[in-house]
Amino acid sequence: MLKVFRNKNVARAVLWGILILILPAFIWWGAGSVGPSSKKGPKFAGTIEGKTVSFDDFAKSVTGVRCQIVLNYFNQSKTLNTILRNQAFVGKLAWDRLIMTKEARRAGIKVSDKEVIDFISTHPLFFRDGRFDERGYDYFLRNSLGIDPRNFEEVVRENLTIQKVTDRLTKNVKVTDDEVLRNYEKDNSRFKISYFLISLDTFKDKTKPSDQEVIKYFEEHRGDFTVQPKNKEGKEEANRPATFEEVKDGLSAFLAERNARPLALKDAEETRKSIADLMDKDKISFEAACAKLGLKAQETKPFFKSDYLDGIGEAEMVNEEAAKLKTGEVSKPVAVRKGVIIFKVSEIEPIDQEKFEKVKEEYAKKTLADKKTTYTENWLRDLEKKSDLKIDLKDYDQYYR
Repeated sequence: MLKVFRNKNVARAVLWGILILILPAFIWWGAGSVGPSSKKGPKFAGTIEGKTVSFDDFAKSVTGVRCQIVLNYFNQSKTLNTILRNQAFVGKLAWDRLIMTKEARRAGIKVSDKEVIDFISTHPLFFRDGRFDERGYDYFLRNSLGIDPRNFEEVVRENLTIQKVTDRLTKNVKVTDDEVLRNYEKDNSRFKISYFLISLDTFKDKTKPSDQEVIKYFEEHRGDFTVQPKNKEGKEEANRPATFEEVKDGLSAFLAERNARPLALKDAEETRKSIADLMDKDKISFEAACAKLGLKAQETKPFFKSDYLDGIGEAEMVNEEAAKLKTGEVSKPVAVRKGVIIFKVSEIEPIDQEKFEKVKEEYAKKTLADKKTTYTENWLRDLEKKSDLKIDLKDYDQYYR
């Protein structure tokens, strides 16, 4: 680790073999030598406040993001691998990281060697038998992350710097008791709704993709498609890349559904207006207005945010909208798994006040964390307006040789 830390005699004889098995080595962790691609493309990754960002700087930021993802999810291997495979997401985080690093420099924020040491030496990823494992730490960095300790420590320094930026930015963000209560109600209230669904199936015949569109999507997202074959004994083997023939039908259905969503949403917005006009003009109920338009309203059983609703899909997005409404009010169009729904809140079951009081402090922390995240995201979106990304984040490695 840092020079002062390396002098401490904390090496362990036993390497962290189990961890290496859980987290196999990843490709292209270090920035390495990554000049512009030989393919025709931009000469740099983009600009931030008019200053160019080189491919090397972007690659180093990708390394920093990937390291932080491992530090956050080292004990959740499925989540870890899912995030790392999402190249566009990792690339977006890397670009935002560059923007925030620039802000940290502008604000004169520093992270000391001691802060870096304290973070690494107390992280559970690098513990063995209840103490920091120097030898295991070095082995893991070089063989699983492909980065040497000195560069990893600078990655940690930058990540801690960014954390200080967000801490300073959100230090005055507060939450009220009413906000905490609303957050709890959103997660714990049960709703009953009367709804109608505009199904995606209605538009699929109109939105069936061409063979060329399916092939093009597969070629652009080839790395997203894997299959898990079984051996002769029926046991599952390691994932392998899928062939086009193996995913062709499913991909065609996915694209048809994706293309149908904007049409379903447009139809729902027009229908919502017609329903509102009828309810206001004729002084009739939501259900009666639906019937006049030839739509059959259905009613759900009381449901929580985490439930799955037959004929609709996951309840979360419905719950999000229902939590904003009072009994009898009609929702805006809400996209769900099966299509787009418009609903009336028929009933809201009150929360258990006694249970709320028991977890109020916990929900206050959660509500504050969510509010800080939203505040930071809005701040970052404003900063992004001063930047200009030149590369495709879905396939950024094409810009490197």
